Amino acid sequence: MNKDKIKIFLVDDDEDDYIVTKELLAEVEEREYELEWASSYEDALELIGSKQYDVFLFDYNLGAHSGLDLLKEVINHDCTTPVIMLTGQGNNETDIEAMNAGAADYLSKSEINSYLLDRSVRYAIKNKKAEDRILHMAYYDSLTNLPNRTLFNDRLKQALAHGERNSSNLAVLFLDLDNFKRINDTFEHRAGDLLLQGISDRIIKCLRTSDTVSRPVLNSVSNTVARLGGDEFTILLSEIESAESAAKVAQRVLTSITHPFLIEGHEVYISGSIGIAIYPLDGEDADHLLRNADTAMYHAKEQGKNNFQFYKQSMNASAFERLMMENSLRKAIEHQELLLYYQPRMELSTNRVVATEALIRWQHPELGLFPPGKFIPLAEDTGLIIPIGEWVLNTACKQNWTWQQGGKSDTHMAVSLNISGEQFKHSSLIQVVEKVLDDSGLPPASLELEITETVIMKDAESTIKMLEKLKSMGVQLSMDDFGTGYSSFNYLKKFPLDIVKIDRSFVQDITKNKEDATIVKAMIAMAHSLNLRVVAEGVETGEQLQFLREIGCDEMQGYLLSPPVPVDEVTNFFLFEIDLEEAVHSGSNGRNGTQKK
Repeated sequence: MNKDKIKIFLVDDDEDDYIVTKELLAEVEEREYELEWASSYEDALELIGSKQYDVFLFDYNLGAHSGLDLLKEVINHDCTTPVIMLTGQGNNETDIEAMNAGAADYLSKSEINSYLLDRSVRYAIKNKKAEDRILHMAYYDSLTNLPNRTLFNDRLKQALAHGERNSSNLAVLFLDLDNFKRINDTFEHRAGDLLLQGISDRIIKCLRTSDTVSRPVLNSVSNTVARLGGDEFTILLSEIESAESAAKVAQRVLTSITHPFLIEGHEVYISGSIGIAIYPLDGEDADHLLRNADTAMYHAKEQGKNNFQFYKQSMNASAFERLMMENSLRKAIEHQELLLYYQPRMELSTNRVVATEALIRWQHPELGLFPPGKFIPLAEDTGLIIPIGEWVLNTACKQNWTWQQGGKSDTHMAVSLNISGEQFKHSSLIQVVEKVLDDSGLPPASLELEITETVIMKDAESTIKMLEKLKSMGVQLSMDDFGTGYSSFNYLKKFPLDIVKIDRSFVQDITKNKEDATIVKAMIAMAHSLNLRVVAEGVETGEQLQFLREIGCDEMQGYLLSPPVPVDEVTNFFLFEIDLEEAVHSGSNGRNGTQKK
């Protein structure tokens, strides 16, 4: 039968006491004890920092130092091995002092025997294990077994104190996974948990001892990888020679996690964004360093994700502005600050407005009117695009139904609106469209949903399924910004579309650039061969309009007809033929040009 082997380190300046202690431990038959001995305070410090022990036995009197001094030194350096204090003379006050200082037990040498010594050691180890379990639950993440936020902050503060004493630098890296929510949405949450565990293992393997300056172990503060919660991780590099050292670690981490993970038989790909803050350049306390690393991480997201960025002071202002903007945007719907502008679309064969595109604006109470480019990216990053998109859909459908019911427009006139990538992949889109059409009373054929070419091509197979569901409801579907992405004609025929909208970048030079003219002609011919209607966007001149008529374009939209205008102004375009040629000759656009019954 194998006995438990327990390693004990005795610190006592009397060799006779060492021999007695060794003999007492040898009398214990149930366990095997391994005893090491140091006779001085200085020798003890060196060994404690270089070896692992189960229990320390410290003599109270160590010449110029005391066992209490050694106990305090051990505790100050986060060594959690239990300490049993020994003394040659019984003293109640010494007993209390030792226990208050953190000793696990106190034994008088004059009363000690093998049973008392064995029992004291066993109880110290047992209590230590119980404390470790409690501390582990309090200071470690239960999923990844990494230190949690509390323990990371504690180790960061220790590292900062060490850095101040030694005039050394340290780095905090803040990692946030890119699009992690997509993993949980695609698979079950168990897959997300397994991915987080895999990522934590890879991050740990990315850290090397060479990433920090070596130093005596007892005086060290180790590098730490922590999970703060969700998909956020932090890395503490406790002592670095230069900022480049932190950059190398960041790049190793990013490279490591981009390799595919095999999760329950599926290859899963993920990337991350890292922000880096350096002490003392970017902050001299834990709160500032963490906050600045977090700010730098968001800057990395803005730079396209899957990269790292160092913190810069100028980023504080932009981060604060972003936070204020997000807070205001969250209240915009509730405070009725959002509104829709409408841009009419004219059919070239009849000169009638056959559709209007609903375009969102934000009337900020203090900063004025915001176009979508200023706040839609923020809405997509924060998830606010889902409620905002639903508001746009509901408002536009109700407005079109109001126009139709009031005789202000043709009963077949459509209202079109853009569906963002975040909305399109959201599982509730079909239900939202059904509910809005039901609530507004608008016929499905009078609603046109625009999806950009980039969104459509991201996941062609699932895109086709979603489009087919919308198509089966009777909703019209159009591909926006056609020609700017990577779709092939072969792919295009697989999508259940009704309309393609040629991007303005091809239209603006069609009368000056032969290549653009040829491309637009080909687009129109191809679309017509697939029974798709074609809308040219960004039409601004009479020459462009005439050219589009000649090559058989179906509809046009642009400033020549009208820019986006408030709801009361767009009504002027309905039920009239618009003579744009006359408007062009008179030097005006469609808003001020001739309208005929």
